[in-house]
Amino acid sequence: RRLAEAKPESANAVRHHSHAVAGFSQEMRENDAALKKFLFENMYRHYKLNRMTSKARRVVKDLFKLLVEEPECLPTEWRKNAGKPSSQETAELVSDYIAGMTDRYALDEHRRLFDVQARTS
Repeated sequence: RRLAEAKPESANAVRHHSHAVAGFSQEMRENDAALKKFLFENMYRHYKLNRMTSKARRVVKDLFKLLVEEPECLPTEWRKNAGKPSSQETAELVSDYIAGMTDRYALDEHRRLFDVQARTS
């Protein structure tokens, strides 16, 4: 309805119009708000998801701290480019190393580095 009333002749006319030319109806806005509320309460903030997020955060923090402080624990191809322990250079390298990990690899690497009974390779 608003689009028909505005009758813009170009995308530029839409951009410079005094108010929104397209948008949700009142009913759709209410449905959208209800859906968002439901998702936040039942999914995004669900305790099980929060627990998994906390575990993932802990894995990344553990890996980062250990590898920055002890770059000799990095795989050979990464270790050769590391700087001194706890240096900015090493922190950046470790960040890149962790960023390239899949979830499974990060969990396996964490297990190899922190579980005394796990195999190291």
